[in-house]
Amino acid sequence: MNIFGNACITGRHKKETTNLDLLSSCLPFLVFIDTSNAAKILTVVMDKYKPLPSMKTDYTDGLVLRMLDGLGSNKYKSVDYERLRASVTEKRFGSLKTLMKVNKMEQQSQQHRENTLLKQHHLVWQREFLRLQQCRRKVETELDAHMKTNRDSLVCGHIYKDFDYMEASLSADLDGFKKNTCEPVWNMREDLKYWLAEKREDLKYGAPEVIEQHAAIQSTVAHVKSQQEAILGKLATEQNCLETELQSESLMELCPPTHEKHCVVSPGIPQEALELECTDLLLKSNVLQEFTIIDDKYQSLIEELGHKHALATSCDSSGYWSPEEHFLFVAVHDQYPRELPNRRMLLFDRLRRHLPHKSRSNLSDHEDWWLDYKYYHERLKAVCSDWARDRRELLHKAQMVFSEAAIAQELEEVKCEYYHRQKQLCQVLYERVKEWREQKLEMLQLEAKLKEEQRREAQERELREQEAERKRRLKEKEVIGQYNMIKEKKRLEMEEATKRRLKELKELMEKQAAFDRDRIKFREEQISRKIDERKKKEEEKAQEAEEMEARLEALRAQVRVIADSDPLRTTQGTKAWESRLRPEEQEDVPMLEPLFKINSYTSKQITSDHRIRLEQRLREAGLLNTDYGRHVIRHATPPIQPRKDQLHTFKFSDS
Repeated sequence: MNIFGNACITGRHKKETTNLDLLSSCLPFLVFIDTSNAAKILTVVMDKYKPLPSMKTDYTDGLVLRMLDGLGSNKYKSVDYERLRASVTEKRFGSLKTLMKVNKMEQQSQQHRENTLLKQHHLVWQREFLRLQQCRRKVETELDAHMKTNRDSLVCGHIYKDFDYMEASLSADLDGFKKNTCEPVWNMREDLKYWLAEKREDLKYGAPEVIEQHAAIQSTVAHVKSQQEAILGKLATEQNCLETELQSESLMELCPPTHEKHCVVSPGIPQEALELECTDLLLKSNVLQEFTIIDDKYQSLIEELGHKHALATSCDSSGYWSPEEHFLFVAVHDQYPRELPNRRMLLFDRLRRHLPHKSRSNLSDHEDWWLDYKYYHERLKAVCSDWARDRRELLHKAQMVFSEAAIAQELEEVKCEYYHRQKQLCQVLYERVKEWREQKLEMLQLEAKLKEEQRREAQERELREQEAERKRRLKEKEVIGQYNMIKEKKRLEMEEATKRRLKELKELMEKQAAFDRDRIKFREEQISRKIDERKKKEEEKAQEAEEMEARLEALRAQVRVIADSDPLRTTQGTKAWESRLRPEEQEDVPMLEPLFKINSYTSKQITSDHRIRLEQRLREAGLLNTDYGRHVIRHATPPIQPRKDQLHTFKFSDS
């Protein structure tokens, strides 16, 4: 633009100025093109943007000529391609450096995210490890207690001795295996570390002898590795054989699975019920028929449960997975409780690490199957336990009914006139059994409804969790989720604290009730003893009163006045009046005698107690309200010991 500045300023028409601007903007790009091609391009551009006939074209023709002259013109300078290439290379290097920084930041972010997940997995595994360690200690304690209890018995003594011999032989084999395999490897490792420390410089500079030794050492290490791999393969084969032997049919018959133990209920009428004696055969048949009715009801419940959970019953115990993969899935799934934050994300991340060949959809499908399978077996276990319980209750009820029927039959044999009453009694008993059966059926229906509601609530809770997971992935309503989690945690803590406090109060009330019963019993014995003593004292007091009355009557007889009749005595003055008339004959009255009779303690008696003087000294010294002062006053003995009847004689029990 600077080259054509004067032409643009001196132009007279706008069209000419526009053509010049276009030409000047094309010039920097034409520098990189050949001279012939540049001339052609300029000719095309100038033909397209020809000026009007009235405009002057001398100046533009001059520009075309200057352009056609090429680098020989004094208006243009040669282009420095090396500087341009260096600038392009520098910018390309800067962009690559920036791209490397961005990739590094992405790697650091991904690594930070990975470390955070690993920390959370570590906390979960640490909690699970503590739980497993506690369970292991508990089982070992129970096993030791069982062995201590049954070691000296005749039946288990030889078995435990064989166990000890087997344990000693296995320990000796393990020590021999370590000595033959592990210790040589560790010794070789120490020797190699020492050799590398000594020959590091020679290896660095490529000494021929050291290189040959290094090659020989590498071959030896490879041979040792192959030996270790063979040993590990042999150990893995032995492990598989032992696991297969433990899962054999003979051992499974001796130790069946837990869910099979709880789900085994023998249908039909039990032998104990058939052996019961009943004089009324109709009553016995009706009562025994109740076993068949209960079996039909529970078998229909089990069939209905199997239809509802067809997926859980159609698959095997591992859900078409291998037993190892299913065991790994269950072990990892149980480590992440439902109340754990971000549970589903952590669970699937952990499963992805342990089972990398399984997709997320496979893991989710297997999780749904496992939850359905576990719920089915829990419900089946509950139904079977209810079935067995109802059969036991019906057996006890049948025993009671048959005993009552036997008693009624005995009464009927003794008194024939009560035959009709016995029949009515049997009918009443049958109605009771029927009513009991209806109540049981109603209870089963209510329990089934309750279980169905719990299942529905569990499904709804699962849907809510999935919805919360989806919302979490979309980063929506995060604050509400955190608030609900904190609120639920506080509620659980408060509920746990309330339960713990209720348990403590119950234990305290039980202790207090036992203490009160002992105290009431003691007080009743003490009151009865006091009543007896009071009656005895009243009898003694009445006897003493009679004796005292007799003595007083004797004294009255001795001091009774027998005066003669003197009527003039009423008109004569009294002795007090005569003493007033003759004051010289009055006796001296003691003036220091107290005005009233004192029935309490005097000040002299109170101050004679050394505890009063001790309190005054402590108060003067400022030690009265201290722990030392209270301790001294508490342990100060009174001058006169208290009476025995003022002491508390109740003894507190240790409970």
